[in-house]
This record gives sequence, C-alpha cells and structure tokens, in this order.
Amino acid sequence: MNFKKSLLFISLASLMSFAVSAAEINLKFESSNFAGEKVYEIQKQWTDNVEKASNGRISIELLPLDSVLKTSDMLSGVRNKIIDGAVATAAMYAGTDPGFGLIGDTISAWSSDEDILSFYYNGGGFEVVDKIFQQYGAKLIGVSVTGSESLPSKVKIASVADFKGVKVRAPSGPIQKLFAKLGASPVGLPGSEIYTSLEKGIIDAADFSTFANNQAQGVHDIAKYPIYPGIHSSPAVHMIMNLKTWQSLSPQDQDFLVSYFKGMALDTLIKAHYEDKIAYKEALDKGVHPVAWSPEEVAKVRAAAREIWQETAQQSEIGNQYYQALLKFLTSQGMMQ
Repeated sequence: MNFKKSLLFISLASLMSFAVSAAEINLKFESSNFAGEKVYEIQKQWTDNVEKASNGRISIELLPLDSVLKTSDMLSGVRNKIIDGAVATAAMYAGTDPGFGLIGDTISAWSSDEDILSFYYNGGGFEVVDKIFQQYGAKLIGVSVTGSESLPSKVKIASVADFKGVKVRAPSGPIQKLFAKLGASPVGLPGSEIYTSLEKGIIDAADFSTFANNQAQGVHDIAKYPIYPGIHSSPAVHMIMNLKTWQSLSPQDQDFLVSYFKGMALDTLIKAHYEDKIAYKEALDKGVHPVAWSPEEVAKVRAAAREIWQETAQQSEIGNQYYQALLKFLTSQGMMQ
C-alpha cells in the first residue's frame, strides 16, 4: 500500500511542479497495443496529458500497433529515429538479443504485479535495464504492467500433465520455451490471428492478454476454459525513447518524464485488476469455466521457468546482467533461497 501511495504522490507532484519554457518538443511514440484496447487507452491518456503537465514544453503523440512498425522492429526504429519512442515489452526484441526475452517476460518470477514495479522502482531493476537499453541507442523512461495474464483454452488444462500435446499460441522467447518444457506444442502467431486460429482449430489455447481483454475480444466465446489467475506472471512494459533525443533534453525535462510516467505504472495496474474482476463475473454469467491451478502445479511451472532464466543468462550478456539483478531482488524479498 505504501508503494502505491508513493507512486501516486510522485505522479501528482509531477503534474504540479514543473513550470517550463514555452518552446515545444514534439515526439511520436508507438505502442504495442491496438487502438481500442484498454491498455492502449490508458497509455494514450497519459501521453496526451504530457503537454498539459509540462506546461506546453513536451508533447507526445502515441500511435497504436502497426501504425509505423511491427513490435519486433520498434527498438531499431527508436535507435534510428523512425519513431521517437516505443511502449512495448522488451520481450518483443528477443530477436535482437535473447536477453530481451527474459527482461520483458521474466516468466514465473513474480508473486504479484506489484513485485514487478517494486523490482524496477525500488530494487535497482530500472538502472540495470536502462543501461542495457542505452547500449542499443534507447533510454528507458518508464515501466508499467498490463495486468495478470490468463490463458484461454478450448480444453480444460488443470495441471502440467494436461499440457501434453496441446497447441498453444505463444510469443517467441522464454515463454515459448516454457510451454515446450511443459509438454505443449508452441505455435508462433501474431495477436491479430488468435481468434480465427482458435476458431479453426489451428491452436487449442493462447497466451495473449489479460482476462478482461480476452473477454472483450470474444475469445472466451470459443475458448471457455481460461486458466486464471495466470500461471507464469505478467510481462513488464518498457517505455523507451531515442537516447540522443533524451540527451538533448534539459535535466528538468528528463526528471519530469521519468517522474511523470511512474504515475502511469500505478494507473495501468489498478485499472487492469479492476477490469479483470468485472470481466470475470461477466464470463461466469455467460457459461465460461475459469480454471484455477493448485499451488503445487504452479510450483512446477516456476521450477521449469528457473531453468530457462539460467539458460538465457548463459546465452546472453545482457540476459546475465538482468539475471543477476533479478536474483538479488528475489533473495532480498524472501522470494528465492
């Protein structure tokens, strides 16, 4: 609760404390979410309000997914100034370096979404990941979460053993490796093809989004056995901007942006959990059968996930830098021996 209050205080302070000059800095960012998705709408509310909060000094136009670049190209697009910034999980950049897969989606590491924000804003994670992004010509200015993911499925999956042979849509990187370790058959598909792929039987289940978002998109009309709560933690969403553009800003503007977007972290977390509870009740009323896993089965998933953390750290220098910071945080919080 103290962590939430501190974030809210910082976000409110950022709205009131920065009187700046009249000159404007106009930036274009791209989100990894589609227009109409609740996460995108929250992100856009915050970016739209930057101009007002900075007294007209800075404006950010947030474009929805696929407006300019595919998610996998956003990091290079930011470095090359095709776009000024991006709002996406670092896991989307795993093709650049597998370490980004671990940074963006630290599967089964967290007990709650608050743990992710605590790692970044209290446990040194922000500084470590920022240094990594700077190696690629980008500057980390904010971290948020989209809410706990669920796993909609056409078949009931109540244990690790039930995954055997199940065709699961999963993004590339650690999460795909995890499902393979659990005995499933991972399938790489863009988010836009999930509904039709479930409908046609190309996949049986899909790792994609929050319970509320899946419900809103009608996924549960086909996949009536969503695993909820999710079994592998939430991804972290990283807001980055071009490093040279960042360096051209005044120290006051730099402090403003980092402080301001801490508020978005809290807003996305609270609203996502709120929407999930509403969607959960709605789904039950429509005959959907959410499947909750036992702690023993979730522990099996985490054991498999730890093996992937270690494998990624061995393959990637940036993955190892992140892995060491992660272990330090989890140990400090009594979440790992």
